[in-house]
Amino acid sequence: MISLNPDLLLTSENAGELLSGLKGSYNPMQFVLRLRKDIHLELSKVQPGANSSRDITSTQIQAYSTYLHETIHWWQHVGSNFGLISSLKFPAQGHIINSLLKDVLNTLGPFKSIAKFDQLGHQNENVNSIINYWHDIEFAGQIAFEPTQINKYATNPYFECWGHSYNMMWSASIWTLAATFDPELSFLPNIREWEHGFKKLKEAKVESFYYGSSNTIPPLGTRSIFEGQARFSQLQYLYLANAGTLDFNDFNKAGLLSGIYVDAFNLFLNILGEPFPVKPDDPLVGLFLLICDLAINPTDGFPFDLTYHESFILTNDPGFRFALVCKMIRDNHKDVKKAIQHFSKEEYIFHSEKLARSIGCFSPYESAAYILNWIDKEPSIKKLLEEERNYQYTSSNLPIRLFFSKFLKFQEDKVKYPQFFCWPGMHLFELPQNQITLKEAYNLFEKHNALFIDDENGDIYPSASKQHTAELLDNTLNEFFTWNSVYTMVREWIITEGPFTFDYQWLSSKYTKEEMKNWACSNFETSFGVHPESFKIL
Repeated sequence: MISLNPDLLLTSENAGELLSGLKGSYNPMQFVLRLRKDIHLELSKVQPGANSSRDITSTQIQAYSTYLHETIHWWQHVGSNFGLISSLKFPAQGHIINSLLKDVLNTLGPFKSIAKFDQLGHQNENVNSIINYWHDIEFAGQIAFEPTQINKYATNPYFECWGHSYNMMWSASIWTLAATFDPELSFLPNIREWEHGFKKLKEAKVESFYYGSSNTIPPLGTRSIFEGQARFSQLQYLYLANAGTLDFNDFNKAGLLSGIYVDAFNLFLNILGEPFPVKPDDPLVGLFLLICDLAINPTDGFPFDLTYHESFILTNDPGFRFALVCKMIRDNHKDVKKAIQHFSKEEYIFHSEKLARSIGCFSPYESAAYILNWIDKEPSIKKLLEEERNYQYTSSNLPIRLFFSKFLKFQEDKVKYPQFFCWPGMHLFELPQNQITLKEAYNLFEKHNALFIDDENGDIYPSASKQHTAELLDNTLNEFFTWNSVYTMVREWIITEGPFTFDYQWLSSKYTKEEMKNWACSNFETSFGVHPESFKIL
């Protein structure tokens, strides 16, 4: 039996540790998967082609389970509908206000921060628009991640209402895609037609859609769903790696079933009225992971067009979706509790569609299949996927192109192998009922690695790719983070008081802080025509 080592298994998901990269983590603003040094060391010892518990040691198995946990976080951001919308909000905040920022520079000159300028009582239409756009999108992401934040934001003078923020985040992210791939909105949702419906809700004073409204919040946020999904997939992997001899009692003693990692699962059990199962291959665990997948793949507004404005929050917020599906099972679909027996494609498709229908939505499988139509028919998408195959992306809006191409490739494989992405821990070991071979499972896992990963020294590298040269990979990495540096500096310019921090040591240890600062300044000056150190600090 494996002796569980919490040092190899526990990940770092609170905000401070996430940014410091002290343990395993995926950072959605840096787009980097980080692993601790000892985990890197164990993974480096695994022989190429090793893909069974006979080939790797117990410490390597545990290190790999943490790597799986963090890779699932990448999948949640790049492969789910909510993950795409919320991940694009970071570049969207920069793109949507780019022309306004340049107008401010031309009319008022360089100063920092824009938020401080506004707080000092200066009146300027462009500044007002910048501040409102930025906060509207920011509030949406924060509330979805942790819904109790709305109590803090409700008193913020920049907070209009929950519905408005969600509308802005969806619209800004879709508009960022549209500007790059579909300017006429011929296949992406037609966000130009959304405003009238939201205006009617505001005028009718429908809860959460007007200024000063009260709000009914979901019982958990996206963060809890993300962590529950990643942790229980990790435990399924560890369970099979030890031939089914470890149970939840063992994992609990090792500290793997506490706090944010088990909140969603406990809520799931409470709503269904079920006791905590004994083992990770219990059908209830399979159902829980299916519900997580449903929760983070809303479809009303993306990829399908928006149909019901009044339920926009309810049908798109992952926390609400999670709780609603659980209640539907409790009240109308008790048979589903024991339905996941083989973790198969057929079980996934049948039960995901059944449960999606129960809350009036399309399933994640139907969503992915719908997106395949874009791949088959749209010239701009075909061109993008050609860039992805060659790993040579057009420079214009490169981060958007790169990230969206990975989303599209994920949808292709999700249609073929939905069971793998829902229950990866059950498919990374050979089981009689598995419909894909172990080699196919590991190939899928490697194919959908995070874009960028750190090494044992904390330096960022492209994930290994056998199809492309090191020069191609490095060129794309360099251009991606050139854009990323501008996004982060724009964020500082708008909201952070004091001088620019030029904090880019997380990207590479090969350059001095001064060299990284000069690199970031050059990137910013190329974009805006002004050197960051020429800004007046308010």
